[in-house]
Amino acid sequence: MFEKKIFNLSDPFNYENDFNYSKLKPIEFWDEVAKKYVHWDKMYDKVYSGNEMYPDWFNGGKLNTCYNLLDINVNNSLKRDQDALIYECPYLKKTIKLTYYQLYEKVCEFSRVLLNLNICKDDNVIIYMPNIIESPIAMLSCARIGATHCVLFDGYSVKSLIDRIETITPKLIITSNYGILNDEIIEFTPNLIKAIELSNYKPNNVITLFRKDSTKESNLKIIKNIPTIPNTLNWEEEINKIKENKQTPYYEYIPVDSNHPLYIIYSSGTTGNSKAMVRSNGSHMVATKYLKSTDPPKDQTQTIFIQTSNGWVSFHNNLYGSLSFGHIFVMLEGGVIKPKHMTQDIWEIIEKHRVTYTMAIPKTIRYLIKSDKDASIIHSKYNLSNLKAIWVGGEVIEESISIYIKNMLKVQSLRLYGQTETGVAYFYCFSDKNFNIPHKTSGLPFPSLKPSILSENGLELGDNEIGELVFKLPLPPSFTTTFYKNEEKFNQLFTKFPGYYNPGDLGFKDENGHYGVVSRADDQIKIGRIKIHLNTIETSILKHPLVLECCSIGIYSQEFSNVAIGLLVLKQEIIHSNDLLKLQTEINSIISQDIDPLAQLRKTIIVPQLPKTKSGKIPRQIISKFLKETNYQLPDNVCDVEIFYEIKNLYIKVQ
Repeated sequence: MFEKKIFNLSDPFNYENDFNYSKLKPIEFWDEVAKKYVHWDKMYDKVYSGNEMYPDWFNGGKLNTCYNLLDINVNNSLKRDQDALIYECPYLKKTIKLTYYQLYEKVCEFSRVLLNLNICKDDNVIIYMPNIIESPIAMLSCARIGATHCVLFDGYSVKSLIDRIETITPKLIITSNYGILNDEIIEFTPNLIKAIELSNYKPNNVITLFRKDSTKESNLKIIKNIPTIPNTLNWEEEINKIKENKQTPYYEYIPVDSNHPLYIIYSSGTTGNSKAMVRSNGSHMVATKYLKSTDPPKDQTQTIFIQTSNGWVSFHNNLYGSLSFGHIFVMLEGGVIKPKHMTQDIWEIIEKHRVTYTMAIPKTIRYLIKSDKDASIIHSKYNLSNLKAIWVGGEVIEESISIYIKNMLKVQSLRLYGQTETGVAYFYCFSDKNFNIPHKTSGLPFPSLKPSILSENGLELGDNEIGELVFKLPLPPSFTTTFYKNEEKFNQLFTKFPGYYNPGDLGFKDENGHYGVVSRADDQIKIGRIKIHLNTIETSILKHPLVLECCSIGIYSQEFSNVAIGLLVLKQEIIHSNDLLKLQTEINSIISQDIDPLAQLRKTIIVPQLPKTKSGKIPRQIISKFLKETNYQLPDNVCDVEIFYEIKNLYIKVQ
């Protein structure tokens, strides 16, 4: 009885059962998951083959990801006319809803457009679009015909676009004339025009969606002057051609090999140049389906609201995962940047659509902690009774964020931590264990992952000792199969500790098997006798009521080897130098109590804002190198270049 209980996939979900099963019999575990949750057009010959660094999951199997998301639900009378995709843009005051059948029709229609342009399963397609409903339609259409898609964030520089075009070599680029970000019109075509003109590779075609959904007079003038890409095809006209030529939408689909690339996605680029990661159809579908099955009850329709950009891996996973179980996926155009977005817009959407799960960026919760300490304002304005949990991740988060979600917002705090490389979070607060997971930790390992905490010499560390986080090979399904056209960089992930994947994070394991991530391995400095994690300094700085955001970096000092300086964004302006000195003294008092007097800030610089990556992270290493190294060149993919120079000028003044 004991053997049978352990070595069967749990239903309803039980983490302990599944983790033990996957740890002791990983092949049997993933075989059961794949057969239970995924429709295969041809069953695979082997669950696992290849080698540790390059595992080949479900070899010989054939499937179609789009079929597993749409066709299965359209063929279900209970799901066919249920909402599948909801678009919200608070700035435009616009909502679009598509049922599973409506989304299916639009995807099949656009799949025909792709086929008419001779796009096939061996082709790459770049989707350079804002968070509009046509973006997932384009993604799913590529999946339907077996083409590989690569979604790019908005606001790419010309150099970054050239790099993406020359690396991905897309047969087709799909774009839009503009998007909405931070309550502003963001033009897409000017930089793309220059990039195509200067690139050594030219796509066969470009399709542009010409939007006309802003009626504000000031915006109409901007939209009118947005340049058109030479020889571009028009999205709507290509759809109309199908009807004029009496073609039917492409209701068929193309099965592809399990290891055929579904998409290529770029990392956030916090440490420098972004990496292009390849995710395959079979392993992605299996792992994504399993992860979504852990949010009980999976047989009830959930409404999942993702606030992130379509270029994030979280958007990809939740779009595909939500649709695979017949859930409702809510997407946002506009970003969560201003106080209004954090205190009004997202909560209005949660109430309006009776959202059950949402993902919040840590910045949002940090702002609420300062502006609505007990969440009384949020609760007085909005009905959150349907909200079960808030996922929060994307970076190392302080305990106060999780505590606020649980105690003030009164919902589960499902913390998670992972990377674009991993596909799914490698630590997760699974629902059935949520209330037993300490707030200081990131959660429990994803089933069949084998984490360890090692010293710099590769020795296993004890409970609650901080060391390098690694995962024993082979890695489970969903992990990137390679870096696109950069095998050398991919191999570096496995060289520091042979037999392990090294994500570059410092972490610990507590006595109950919960794991915590404390910082990036290169985000620590030695000050005098001790090593200090920069994000722990930031956690202390954020306790000061005047501080909205911050970044700490280390600067070389002959006396201590390094000293810490802080870049602070404040809630209100400080004019007098005495006030700045008082602020630094108060912050240093907090740091001394929390960490050590040696970790105190030697310099404090008040900045108007901090630069962010396209996924909203602060690129601490890039800021540090830019300030410290005279000839350092900013990577092409950084955003807000002018902010870097503004910070550097302020830094020079306090030297």
